[in-house]
Amino acid sequence: MIKYIILTVFLFFSINNIAPAVENDIFEVEAEGSYPIMIGDSIDLAKRVALFTAKRKAIISAERYLSHTRLIELYELEKEEIYCFAARKLQAELLEERQENSGEIKILCIRIRARIHASDFLKAETEVAKLEREEAKESYREEMEQHISAEIDPGRDIAKAYRLLREKKWRIMAIYLNHLEKKYPSWDRIYMSKAILHYILHEPVFMKQALSMACRLGNQIACDDLKNLKRVHKHDFGLLIFE
Repeated sequence: MIKYIILTVFLFFSINNIAPAVENDIFEVEAEGSYPIMIGDSIDLAKRVALFTAKRKAIISAERYLSHTRLIELYELEKEEIYCFAARKLQAELLEERQENSGEIKILCIRIRARIHASDFLKAETEVAKLEREEAKESYREEMEQHISAEIDPGRDIAKAYRLLREKKWRIMAIYLNHLEKKYPSWDRIYMSKAILHYILHEPVFMKQALSMACRLGNQIACDDLKNLKRVHKHDFGLLIFE
């Protein structure tokens, strides 16, 4: 509670202090996000994830430069959560929506333009602290069950995975990601999160399986890791076989 109050006060003074700078330091960014449409996938779900992905890319583009002006200072462990919540609230103009074919897979692509300034990050930081405070009240049973709302809210949903990772709640994160995979079956970011979790749990076979799925869904980092990683936890990564 005290942490939340302090952060709220900090946000109030921070926004007022940076207001003059923000007026002259607004980023206008164009970005594109995509989502592969598999059999049974909802078009609405694909649009929302693609839109969130585009907004997140826009947020990261702005943060890369704003972080050097001292208008914002993000802590590394909370950075992914803040990206998610800043992107979630970001207002954007839809420039283009199209479908492309990649082999037998259709990919929905959305291009946006958005205006971003420092206060977007400060507000997101407050949102992260607020949800952390709310989840601290959950019982152990509620934590283990990890109920997921049917509402399509990719920013909030994936942010919780990053929060569980930051809090080192590995078992709960595993349960949560399994539920999230059913909700967003073709989202590469879920499988990248699984790959990190399996690495932490010393499960290189499942790590490779998650990376393979993320790569199949178009995640270039996963494809590069599958090619470049040679040894993980004393295991020859290239020779690991999964069913």
